[in-house]
Amino acid sequence: MRTHHLLCAVVLAAAAPSALAQNTTLWMDPDLGGMQWNLRAFNTDAVPYGNDEFYFYGPMHAELETNASGNVSAGYFHSSESLVVPDIAGYFPNPIPSAPPLIDFTFEDVNFTLSSLPLNFGDPTTSDGSFQGELTLEVTSGTAYVDVLNMFPFEFDLTGLDGTTPVVFGQFTTGPAGEIHLDSPQSYYFVATEPITGITFEITLWGDLAADSVITSQPFCFGDGTGNGCPCGNFGGSGEGCANGTLAGGVLSASGSTSIDAADLVLEGSQLIPNQPGLYFQGDNAVNGGMGVTFGDGLRCAGGSVARLQVRMADSLGSSSTTIDIGGAGGVSAGGTKRYQLWYRDPQTSMCNTTFNLTNGMEVFWLP
Repeated sequence: MRTHHLLCAVVLAAAAPSALAQNTTLWMDPDLGGMQWNLRAFNTDAVPYGNDEFYFYGPMHAELETNASGNVSAGYFHSSESLVVPDIAGYFPNPIPSAPPLIDFTFEDVNFTLSSLPLNFGDPTTSDGSFQGELTLEVTSGTAYVDVLNMFPFEFDLTGLDGTTPVVFGQFTTGPAGEIHLDSPQSYYFVATEPITGITFEITLWGDLAADSVITSQPFCFGDGTGNGCPCGNFGGSGEGCANGTLAGGVLSASGSTSIDAADLVLEGSQLIPNQPGLYFQGDNAVNGGMGVTFGDGLRCAGGSVARLQVRMADSLGSSSTTIDIGGAGGVSAGGTKRYQLWYRDPQTSMCNTTFNLTNGMEVFWLP
């Protein structure tokens, strides 16, 4: 990796879900926040291709605590997998008429991670969620493509560029359901030098970053009376699907992460009919607002653009699990929410005589 030089001053903010000393995941919201950029070299401002607007996209991770009022009162950021979208591209005009640009440039596929020391919220017992502190921003991947006079192309790796803020301010706001939102103006300044030509770019970024708390996975749509009624009054226990021939309801859970790159999410069914097959499937929507509709002996909870993922046989204890890349099989995208369910056979002991049943649903928010 080539050596680069970076001076970076950042005012940055993010949001996290209400938690007490827990690792939390947050997602930057491009619909509510946006950024602009300016590059300067040779005492000249660059001209953008298209426009100078972009946004940050992706998850960030923090550990936060809340006080008795539900406001964030302590914590820190420990990492992120965030992307600059779209790529930053432009040119420096040539003062000679009809001559090619002095420099064409594109900063492509720039990813960064953000971390901090513990943030200062003042007195934690009276904190309203406002904070200040120091953050470190590090580019984890990205390439700068530079073309001088449309004749001399160069590229250099941006990985490893980092900087620490002198101070950062932000405001977490807690909603009625415990959700947390943060909206913060910020600005960045850094200098990057192309190592072969020695061309130095002064880069200024400014704008507004909005971020909202997310839950990466959670069960929904139960046959325990909290959702739609089970087809023949065959309610399961708390958190289960409608009861099957074992007198319990099938349960769908998940282990691993919801990272697309990690590809380690496993869907797990339990309290099924032993030695009977079941289909794990994916849908875009939570049917009937997440309450489900009757289907067989159970409730169908996941629907819309249904994708059949994998058929698995329950073992002698009535358990099964997926063995495939769930995100890959379902064609998911980072930032998207999908719903999952297990449709399984109950041929001999079906309580409503339909010979099949379903577990509860599982909602998954996918990360990069």
